[in-house]
Amino acid sequence: MTSSQPMQSGAATTNRTHRYYNPVSKIQSLIHNLDAELVQLCKQCSVPKPPTSSNMNASARHSSYGLGSAASTPQRGMLAGHYDQDSINKLLARARSISVQRSTSGATTPMSLAPDAQKRQLRNVYRTRVIDAYRNRRIFTVYGNYHTVRRALVRRGWLEKLPPTRYAKLQSMSEDALLDHARRGNDYETVVISKMINHFPSFFIWQGKGQRDQFSEVRPYRNRVRRSHFLDFSTKVGLVGCAEQERWFREDGVCGMSYPRFYRLGGNNVEERMAFIEDYQQTQARSLLRYIVDHKPAELVDADSGSIMSTTLDFALSKVKQMVRQAEHYSLDDARAKSPTPAEVVETQSFMMHSADVLKSQAKFRVNEKVMTEYARLARQYLDQIEGLRPDYSWDGSRNLWILKPGYQSRGIGIVIRNCLDDILQWTTNNQNKKYIVQKYIERPYLVYRTKFDIRQYMLLTIGESKVTVWTYRDCYLRFSSQEYTLDDLRESIHLTNNSVQKRYKNKLSRDPRLPKHNMWSLEQFKAHLRHVGAPEGTWANIYNGFKQNLVAVVMASLDETELVKNAFELYGCDFMLDEQFNPILIEINSTPDLSPSTEVTSRICPVVIKDCIRVVVDLAKNPQAPTGLFERAFEVNYTVNNGADVQHPLELNGKQMTIFENLPPKVKPNNRTLMLRKILNKVRESASSKLDKIKDRMESPAKASKVAKAAKVPKVAKVAKVAKASVSSKKKKTAKSATASKASSGTPSVQVSVTQQVGHVGPKPILTSSTRENLALQYTAPK
Repeated sequence: MTSSQPMQSGAATTNRTHRYYNPVSKIQSLIHNLDAELVQLCKQCSVPKPPTSSNMNASARHSSYGLGSAASTPQRGMLAGHYDQDSINKLLARARSISVQRSTSGATTPMSLAPDAQKRQLRNVYRTRVIDAYRNRRIFTVYGNYHTVRRALVRRGWLEKLPPTRYAKLQSMSEDALLDHARRGNDYETVVISKMINHFPSFFIWQGKGQRDQFSEVRPYRNRVRRSHFLDFSTKVGLVGCAEQERWFREDGVCGMSYPRFYRLGGNNVEERMAFIEDYQQTQARSLLRYIVDHKPAELVDADSGSIMSTTLDFALSKVKQMVRQAEHYSLDDARAKSPTPAEVVETQSFMMHSADVLKSQAKFRVNEKVMTEYARLARQYLDQIEGLRPDYSWDGSRNLWILKPGYQSRGIGIVIRNCLDDILQWTTNNQNKKYIVQKYIERPYLVYRTKFDIRQYMLLTIGESKVTVWTYRDCYLRFSSQEYTLDDLRESIHLTNNSVQKRYKNKLSRDPRLPKHNMWSLEQFKAHLRHVGAPEGTWANIYNGFKQNLVAVVMASLDETELVKNAFELYGCDFMLDEQFNPILIEINSTPDLSPSTEVTSRICPVVIKDCIRVVVDLAKNPQAPTGLFERAFEVNYTVNNGADVQHPLELNGKQMTIFENLPPKVKPNNRTLMLRKILNKVRESASSKLDKIKDRMESPAKASKVAKAAKVPKVAKVAKVAKASVSSKKKKTAKSATASKASSGTPSVQVSVTQQVGHVGPKPILTSSTRENLALQYTAPK
């Protein structure tokens, strides 16, 4: 510690080894603290004070004056190295001997203060690390046994703020007691640093889904992305909501969701229940046709003693034909929902009963083999048509199986498989609190050695300052069932491939020996299997692209109900199946995937997934060129959040004015007939008002009105009008109106009447009937 140069080189070595950064000023302050502790220790041990760095520098300068410039450097090196090591070693040895002698003699000395000085020194070191971690936002909290996350962050120089449940006994100890046992990297050091860091916020939080979000004001890296439960795709109910919304974001080759059809029967929605019943009946018709196609005609008929008539097949064919018309939008009448007639209800019930006898009891048809061959040809034709319009119908078999899943549970809890309509409706009715989702079971999946499997694919969702990014992992693994696949047995050990379910069962002895004993395959093993079975070139690339399109569609569908909080991220475990043409089918998405090393495959891939997740979340935020491991950026969405209202510009519209017509037609000049009709209407209003006034005056004074009508002449009418106008101008309270009767086209005599009214008395608005308007129009438009 004679100069700062050796300490700086040591600090650089520490940075490279432990990835922990300390400024030079903090290193110098640490040196001064150590010097002070050493001086105090020397006083307690009654040992002469060793020369300080300033004294050594001074002696070096004096020696340089005597020895010359050439001897100055070796002399300084001797003082910094040889004297330092020898004198400190002798000092510590003498201190130990003195302490042993005084402890044996039983004398009490100030030597007991040395451990306190060591505690103070250690406390100062820890406090320096805590303050540095806070200033650089390197404090993290991890709930649960995610030790890979802890180790990855500690290697980056982060300090852990322990949750209350971790090292609970050590956290109950005092800080001094912890410092007595604290050593580099042990649990006591972790706990004492956590106690010092307890009043600081965490800047990285790995927590459970149900925990409350803490320290939101500092925007920490948090492994939870919140959204409404209607579009939370980590639940069955939310995934169903996303499947309904993804059609608005569908884009070929980029965004598209392949998901079995579903119905929410956990509530009291009558419309959805009726839609499910209709779908079940349609699926029954396709299942019967599929059954006929999959069997030989001779196996299906018994012309003498068959119990099923050909009308059952006719009903199934007409049902599928109607579905084809609806899928093609052949007629709007076909798409309109119609309530069935009583005769149709009876016919449907009869078909359901007879088709169930065929599918479950293998009942025979009372037709000959030639007729059944023709029915099989038509069945194949209609099935090809409807499956071309609806590819998800190709996943159906001939059993009409449906899988029932609780809306908000995972790990295979509460899942059952049923094929009877009454059983399905009764099960969902009896378990209303579990919000069951009824989903079409995939009866024709791709099998590996007659065994069902699914693929666990990882997805990472990150939210930045203005971007939402979807990351997909380029590695995955397969999970097999412990039993061979069959539709005759509906137990969960055959049809549910979750590891949490399969670990409760032993592998069937008759299962293919080429399958793994731990029921998992790596991606490389699956690729080798695809090459072995002769799959087309690029099959896995197409499967992986299908994964990305499904996950992008799910995220886009839920984005409107997602809380876009900066630095939020979440790692999802996505389960896929493959159909017989290697097309991926999304089954479910888990927000808390199992990352434990349960088998050889997961012990290899799960830690790497977590490390790569930290690379994307932590390293990439500070360095855009940082490696992201096996995570690949699949899609990116730009977004903006309006944090506050703009008072000066509360609303701003940007855009281009829409043009409805490129060239507006020129204004048409009205012809003579139009002008004449307008004049007619104006004259009609005047004549009608005058007639109404005349009728009113006649009703008030019939005698006076008759006299005025007999004596009325054209010259007097003008005179009466002038007198009325003069009276209005003098009194400003009366008005005069004059009217002349029009000459009728039939030659009827005309009557001219003059009427005076008081000013301020306004008559009612004239209302013309259709017959009056027509007569007046004919009067003025009749040819002369």
